[in-house]
Amino acid sequence: MNLIASIVLMIVSTEKWTKLILLLTLLWFIATPIIKKSTNNSPKKRLIRGCAGFLPLILCIVYAVINIHPATYQYFILRGGLLCLILLMLSVTMWIPDSKIEKKFHILNVIKGLMMCGGTVTYFVVIVLLVQNTYVTDYSKLGWAESFSCMIDTMSESYVSRNYKDIDFERLKERFVPMVEEAEKNNDKKAFAKVLLEYQYEFYDSHIWFLQNSNILSQAEEELVGNDYGLSMYQLSSGDTIAVMVEENSQAENVGIHNGTVIKEWNGIAVDEAMQNVRCLDYWYQFEVLENEALMKPIFLAGQGGETITVTFIADDGSTKNVQLNSMGNYKERETAVLNHFYSRNRIADDNFSCKMLNDDVGYLRITKEHYGDEMYDIWTYAVGKHKKIYQEIDTKLQELSDKGMKSLVIDLRNNGGGYEQIGDAVASLFADRKLTNKTGIERNGNIIPITTFHTFDEGKWKELPVAVLVNDACVSSGDVLTHLLSQCPNVTVMGITSSSNSVQTVGGCCYLSDDMFEVYYPIINSLDENNEILEVTADRQARVGFDLRIPVDYDAAMLIFSDSENDYELDYAVDYLHQHQN
Repeated sequence: MNLIASIVLMIVSTEKWTKLILLLTLLWFIATPIIKKSTNNSPKKRLIRGCAGFLPLILCIVYAVINIHPATYQYFILRGGLLCLILLMLSVTMWIPDSKIEKKFHILNVIKGLMMCGGTVTYFVVIVLLVQNTYVTDYSKLGWAESFSCMIDTMSESYVSRNYKDIDFERLKERFVPMVEEAEKNNDKKAFAKVLLEYQYEFYDSHIWFLQNSNILSQAEEELVGNDYGLSMYQLSSGDTIAVMVEENSQAENVGIHNGTVIKEWNGIAVDEAMQNVRCLDYWYQFEVLENEALMKPIFLAGQGGETITVTFIADDGSTKNVQLNSMGNYKERETAVLNHFYSRNRIADDNFSCKMLNDDVGYLRITKEHYGDEMYDIWTYAVGKHKKIYQEIDTKLQELSDKGMKSLVIDLRNNGGGYEQIGDAVASLFADRKLTNKTGIERNGNIIPITTFHTFDEGKWKELPVAVLVNDACVSSGDVLTHLLSQCPNVTVMGITSSSNSVQTVGGCCYLSDDMFEVYYPIINSLDENNEILEVTADRQARVGFDLRIPVDYDAAMLIFSDSENDYELDYAVDYLHQHQN
């Protein structure tokens, strides 16, 4: 069972103090019946048993002292608090005297039995919860630069892709620690936040992210994205870079730049050349796959420049014009709007696991995340490895669509936020023609060690149905796993303007930095394919998750995507594709 594997994973992956306490707690579960049975004969032995009951209480206090402080209270309550509750239960049960009345269901025996059962169940719930945050390190009492340096050292030991991506942590320290020292010297929290964003970019990993106790990260990001000149840009599949989302009545529009205008040079440099040096720094998007980031670079280039820039473009009459544009303020708001349009966040609104007919013969299944809605049931199915409910629910919905005339299907995984792997396996089971396998694992001494294993049910009721799977760069984590499984099914074509994220891990590491300003989260568990190979994007940023067709974007498509139209270009493309390939 995956629950047992999770316990092993917990023991291997967690930081040393939590690991020690978890092991002692598990041993105490085993030892408790033996201690109680051997100390029931005399008051002196019962006193020994009671004193032994102090050990869980001591462990509880030690764990609380190590883990709780102002920045970690939420983590402590949700995870560590449950562990402390177990330890307290164990301690109390050792002090409750045995009933002298020979009655099977005497109140004292019932109380002790309930507490032991409750402690046991809670222990295994904690195991599953702690898998998601198993390596917590607290550097909040250190200085800025020292805490940042310690965080890099910690990630060099526990970041799951450190070797796979060939991350040079010493180089990162040499580059960034002096920058943090300068920020600390000037008490410039915004400069510290900028360093964090630059550091994040080095990993191209959506599972590295931050929490903050203020909005300082947002302010730092605003400064990094640059100035707004009244437009953004996008590069068509033809290679032309055009203006998009041009501000009405802006200086750019007044000099002849409108939506669709071809931009040739940006600040005196050819656009293609200028894009080479653009870093797509964004807190929410990491663009792991190199080809995906290439599509984003014009969007980020549009904010690069000083108070004024020179833009060269092709005017409506075919002539080449050079104009100067003044900054209208910060570019962040326009950049966010452009990305929201690109990811169709204003068009995709269906509920998770919802189904409908798109037309007379094409059905639609929307999956926003791999969560069923009942968290405890999801945790249980993670332990057993199968989620029958979602399998049966989707099967029923597909049958209803089939009764309405469905001959092909679009599965929409765009902007899928991830979740539990076994839910993805249940979905893929409907379309697979063989048993498909995915795993989680960790790296130890250069070797990949599988921990949990999931399988499809190998039923494939709908394996004959032509399916188009829509993905984008915001389909991450378990959404990537589901994409990987579906890509191996017959009659399935994975498509999108961008591939799925290829960020396929589980977050479990957390570092609290100086003065509780920032919390840095990172992954410590990898997702693997059936051959125990890592599914994460490769070191040279090539996709590992299946991707069959990059949807081309021409002028008309761009005008639709970056408009307020409710028409969904990618979805329409998928429907047309299915019509052309329906035998």
